[in-house]
Amino acid sequence: MRLLLASRSAAYLALFRAIASNRLPSQRRYLFNDPFAKYFLPPNLRMLASLAAVPGLNYIISKMLDSRFSGALSSCLARTRLIDVMILETIHNYGINQLILFGAGYDCRIHRLDFKTKLAFVEIDHPGLQEAKRNVLEHLKQKPTEFIDYISVDFSNQQLETTIPHHLLKHHYKTLLVWEGVTNSLTIPIADKLFQYFSKFTSGTRIIFIYIDDKVLTHTQSFLGTAISPKELRQQQEFWNFGMAPSKMKQFLAGYNMDLLYDVDADNYRHACFGKSADKMNGLEYYRVVMAVVK
Repeated sequence: MRLLLASRSAAYLALFRAIASNRLPSQRRYLFNDPFAKYFLPPNLRMLASLAAVPGLNYIISKMLDSRFSGALSSCLARTRLIDVMILETIHNYGINQLILFGAGYDCRIHRLDFKTKLAFVEIDHPGLQEAKRNVLEHLKQKPTEFIDYISVDFSNQQLETTIPHHLLKHHYKTLLVWEGVTNSLTIPIADKLFQYFSKFTSGTRIIFIYIDDKVLTHTQSFLGTAISPKELRQQQEFWNFGMAPSKMKQFLAGYNMDLLYDVDADNYRHACFGKSADKMNGLEYYRVVMAVVK
């Protein structure tokens, strides 16, 4: 069931990226282009993405999805753009030579970004989801050429120390870890296990991840556009287990020998991406993007 839910979530995020990539170049200049996203869609979502290639329909479909999913489309697109920029700037400014993506899902960030430097690429994800992704990429007419070290891990029942190669921790690597797969579905012990692992990387290692403001777990009406409650999520067999009060994030990271560098919510990264147009957008304000550094 966990894999089914992860695959469904990954498919909808791929749909959002496909819709953004089908916009006119002038309309997506502050977003991104993901030419691979459409290949991961089931037939019904692929048809929707194809319709979004029609300029007028793209606007209508985007408005419909953002309304149906309480701002998820605009939030996802702005967050993806923000993390893309953070990755490229961090690699350029800090001499990163190893990029490790945790829970990449169907996003082909390694293939779609222009890094302009030589990097070691690693993707760590659920075995079933990763196998599905690799199978799609392998059957493309124009296969991506970047080499990725794929590592399959089920975080719920496998130990990172025994499944992830130790050479990733070697001191000659200047590492950037990206964990865009949300932390809210994790139990506290699993989240602790992951952050303990992150803390073992060399000093200066940077990590980008997203989390939810824990206020939404008990006070959903505190945020605009919160259309579904934790109780309703449980009925759909989805679970919000882990959140964090933004005021406590600095202390939380200090417990894992990390410093907080950046912490921003959806409202702010929407405005950074869409400018004044974001004034009319809302929903998912409880999602936040963090950058931290290992001391």
